[in-house]
Amino acid sequence: MRVCETSKFQKLRKRLRSSLEREAPKEAISTIIEEPLTGKKLKGELRDLRRLKYMVEGQERRLIYKIEHETITLISFGPREGVYK
Repeated sequence: MRVCETSKFQKLRKRLRSSLEREAPKEAISTIIEEPLTGKKLKGELRDLRRLKYMVEGQERRLIYKIEHETITLISFGPREGVYK
């Protein structure tokens, strides 16, 4: 499986400060690579996307991604409030 990142995902990744914040998305991405359908399908306009919940320092975060053929596209991640924009 091939993994791609959107420019938004790359910008968010560069903003992460602590090592815990950097490691948690990596673990979530590893989970997605091992089992792409593990995330929950979104509804409505976002029905082509999936989300995977993970924890960082006791706070729930979400990783949004899309599966197309043999490619996983990482779209966004972060707390629920702004991740779907």
